[in-house]
Amino acid sequence: MKLNMPIKYLIFYVFMSALGVLSFIMFGHYLSMVLEDIVIEGAAPAADALVWIALFFILYALLSALYKVVGARVANRRIEALTHRVVSRIDDQTRKHSESMLNAIFVHLEKYRPFEKVFIPTVIQTAVKITVIIAAMFLIHRNAAFIMLFTAPFVPLYYVLVGLRTKDESEAQAAQFDELGTLFLNLIRGKNTVKYTGAENTVIAKLKQYNESYVRETMHILKYAFQSTLMLEFITILGIGLIALEVGLQIIIFDGITFYAAFFTLLLAPEFYNALKVLGIEFHNGKLSQGHLERIEEWLDTASDRSDYRTFDASTQSVALRNVSIGHGQGMLLENVDMALPKTGFVAITGPSGIGKSTFIRTLLGLHRPETGTVALSEEGVGYISDEVYFSDTTIHEYVSDGEYEEADVVRILDQLGLMDSLDNLEEGINTPIVNHNIPLSGGEIVRLKMARVLIRRPRIILMDEPTEFLDATTEALIMEHLAELKQEAAIVAVVHRRKLLKIADRHYTFSNRQITLAKGES
Repeated sequence: MKLNMPIKYLIFYVFMSALGVLSFIMFGHYLSMVLEDIVIEGAAPAADALVWIALFFILYALLSALYKVVGARVANRRIEALTHRVVSRIDDQTRKHSESMLNAIFVHLEKYRPFEKVFIPTVIQTAVKITVIIAAMFLIHRNAAFIMLFTAPFVPLYYVLVGLRTKDESEAQAAQFDELGTLFLNLIRGKNTVKYTGAENTVIAKLKQYNESYVRETMHILKYAFQSTLMLEFITILGIGLIALEVGLQIIIFDGITFYAAFFTLLLAPEFYNALKVLGIEFHNGKLSQGHLERIEEWLDTASDRSDYRTFDASTQSVALRNVSIGHGQGMLLENVDMALPKTGFVAITGPSGIGKSTFIRTLLGLHRPETGTVALSEEGVGYISDEVYFSDTTIHEYVSDGEYEEADVVRILDQLGLMDSLDNLEEGINTPIVNHNIPLSGGEIVRLKMARVLIRRPRIILMDEPTEFLDATTEALIMEHLAELKQEAAIVAVVHRRKLLKIADRHYTFSNRQITLAKGES
């Protein structure tokens, strides 16, 4: 099985495992010496030997604990990196696969975690442990070493055969879970449609079908797990029993082994077979986890594998488009557009509804990949104001500050936008919770709240989609005043419908005939 682990981690795991098993062997060595002195010689144990026993036992325990901690941290770091790979593939083109994406992140990643956290460290630790123990056994009692060599392969051989079958079952189970989760999420979204079309019986039957299929795959996996555990215990008991029988015959009949060697052998044999047993169990779990990894990789393969079409260079204009085309086939919105926007100033964009203005803004944000071309931005931190921003499970203060600004700063920007009078009337003020998009503000106040989130940060590039929609004349004048001030130090690109905003615009572009052109009378 491919571990897919960087060499630096493999070397560290091997080193830690070797130290751990050598500590255990040294513990067994001194313990066997002390017991031989007591049982055979009838002498009191030496003080220095007792000290060594305690020292190596503590060292073994510490190394075992440290190994688990390091393994968990490495696993978390690698899972985090894999999560970033999944998240980085989320764009406008993959929103229709949102259910699969959510399953990939929240279900399959967590079910894959044991592979990184437990399986890989266990495989390496077991391989090192059995190698060192067999090497030590050839020096302590050669016959026991040969018995170990003869019986040990039965465990991995059995688990390779079972594990391959388990992997297939796990992939089927993961696929069934994805289908069940996707169906459930779609039903939640379309619950009203189901209700009003009288499709309850059809939906119930479909859910029952997916549920039964998922349960069936799960039961198959549990069956293999039970059979594997039973066979593993049998092989382990048989191996330890053979070694115990051989040692007993050597002591009683042949008188060919010392008490030291006999006790040391019987101490190391269970450790050897227990390591194989743990490996067998984890091999089964590892194959289950691998099935979930393949579902993640399958999703990544279906997502866009093209590199980011956006670049960032502080020396460029605020926004520079090179040969950008947006749309596809007969539905092209823009074709082969080249344009550059200055680092400061207000750029207004107008055009008929549905011509592609909002899609253009989303392209600048990195949320909609163009058919061709690249977009260069002077800053990575871009402010965005749109009516599509979703509020959930936060407070007004947390939404505006995003954990970066103190309450006084938030109050100041909200007051400048004329929101504090309304917020002071709420029982919890700016700490009022927002749950499931339920926010006690009017449409115009929500627009200002979204603007507050951007204006408090004062980014160098601000993108807006109809920024003054739903605002009354007084509030619109207030927003325009802020934008007029902000444009002195930032580039503001705004899709506008209300003509008043054109008064503060430094440039006015219009959409027509799949092009963006300066409005008449501008240069």
